[in-house]
Amino acid sequence: MAFASIGSTCIRLICALLLMASTLTAQTESPSAQSAAQAAAQVGDQPKIKYFSLEHRAPDVMDSADRDLLRARQKELIGEAQFYGYDITTGNWSYDQAICPQLPNTVLLHYLSKFPDGSESLFTVLVPRNADRIRVVPVFYRNASPYTPAIKNPRNFTIFNSLVPTDIARKDSGPEGKWLSLGVCYAEVVGGRPNVPNEPSLDVATIKAPLATFRLDTTTKQRQVQFSDRDAAQVYKIWTISFDKNGRVAGAANEDYATYVAHIVQAPAATAKPILPSAAPPSRVTPTPPEPPSRITNPPPPAQ
Repeated sequence: MAFASIGSTCIRLICALLLMASTLTAQTESPSAQSAAQAAAQVGDQPKIKYFSLEHRAPDVMDSADRDLLRARQKELIGEAQFYGYDITTGNWSYDQAICPQLPNTVLLHYLSKFPDGSESLFTVLVPRNADRIRVVPVFYRNASPYTPAIKNPRNFTIFNSLVPTDIARKDSGPEGKWLSLGVCYAEVVGGRPNVPNEPSLDVATIKAPLATFRLDTTTKQRQVQFSDRDAAQVYKIWTISFDKNGRVAGAANEDYATYVAHIVQAPAATAKPILPSAAPPSRVTPTPPEPPSRITNPPPPAQ
C-alpha cells in the first residue's frame, strides 16, 4: 500500500510539472501568435479595388428569346454588316451580348475577328426587339479606325439616343440616376468594354486616374460623366461623355494613358567645381479651376 501511495504521488507531481511547462510555453509563444493574428486582421481590413462593368453573355448562355430573335433576323444582320465592310460569313468571327439596362428594347452585340498578324476587326450590332431596322456601328477594320472614330461620330450619338427610352435618359443622366451605367452603356455601343475602378488610387498602376465623376452645370443643365477604364496591362482610358438636359449624348471622347510606374532618380555626383547661383526662372501662377457645381464619386457596386 505504501508503494502504491508513493507511486500515485509521483504521477501527480509529474503531471503538475508537465502542466506548468505547457503553460509557460503557451505564455512564451502567445505574443508572437497574437502579433501574427493582428497582422492578418490588418491585411484583411485593407480596402480592395472593385470594378464596375456590364454583364456579358456568350451565345450559349443568352436568353432563348434573344437567340430566337437573332436567328429570325440573321439574314438582315449579315446584309447590314456587309454594307459596312464586315463579312461574318467568312473568317473567324465570334460575338457576345452586353446587357445594358438603358437599352431594354435592344439586343447589343459585339462581333470580333482576330487575324494571325495580331490585328482585329470589331463592330457593334444593335438589334431592336421590335421590327425596327438593325444598326451597325463600325469600330475597327484590322486595327484601323474609321475616318471618324466611333466614339466621336455624331451618327452614333443619334443611334444611341434613339434607342434609349426618354424617361430612362432623363432619369439616369441626373445626379440621382444610374449615370455611370448610362455612360458605360454608350461606351459599349461604340466598341468599348469598360472596367471602371471604384478607387483607382488603390492600384499603383492607376494611381493617377480620376474617380468616376458626375458634373452638372447648374446654368445650362449640361451634364458630364467621366470615368477611368483599365483597358490593358500597361494602359488605361479616361472616358468623357456629355449629355444635354434631356439626357441625350451631345459629345464624347476617350484618351489613353500609360499606367503609372515609379522611377528612382539617382542624385548627380558631387563636383569639386563650385556652381554659381543663377537667376531665378520666370514663374507663372495658374489659378485653380473652380470645383464643379455637383460631383458624385461613389459608383454603383460591380455588376459581376
